[in-house]
Amino acid sequence: MRKRLTLLIIIVLIVISGYSIFVSKTNHHNAETYIESNTYFFGNITQVNCSMKFLGDDIIEKDVKLNIYELANLKKGKLYELKLDPIENVPSERLSLGYFYVQEDKIYKIVPTEENLRKIKTSEELPSDSIIVCQDKEIKDVLGKDEQGYHQYMVINGEKREYHAYNNQVSTGYYESFTWEKEKGLINYRSGYGAERDSIELQVLY
Repeated sequence: MRKRLTLLIIIVLIVISGYSIFVSKTNHHNAETYIESNTYFFGNITQVNCSMKFLGDDIIEKDVKLNIYELANLKKGKLYELKLDPIENVPSERLSLGYFYVQEDKIYKIVPTEENLRKIKTSEELPSDSIIVCQDKEIKDVLGKDEQGYHQYMVINGEKREYHAYNNQVSTGYYESFTWEKEKGLINYRSGYGAERDSIELQVLY
């Protein structure tokens, strides 16, 4: 009788131990699925080398570091900032590429206001002015090519996703583009104002 009881206890302990390991692995998998499966972002990389060209008072061409800062690990995605190291004669406001909310199948750019950051960190509510800059479905421009207004669209080119935005309402309108490549992340970035004022272009070096 004692042997049977001992054997029963051992079996119960084995079952409980196996279940605990299964639950632990399952929860870990679920927590990481969205970031592991989005192969258009940088994964666990925290810094990449870039070739930069900046047009200010002078033309600046040099190799620079782009930092991938993780700001929050949330239930449905991770929040990042992409920011360059300080560069002499490049305004500080041109060093940040923005804040990005990375989910399993989409990358959103978040307008970097204190309210937006607080909203997404505390309630995980996506700000209404957020824009998709990478996904597997093309985004069509709702405006005609020469129509005045804020244009934005995304095209699929093989394993690349190219997002473009520009404002042609004024001659000094802002433009911006991101090119993401599968298994790499961001490979090219451009932004600036009309007549190339304060324009910056980054080519990520792999």
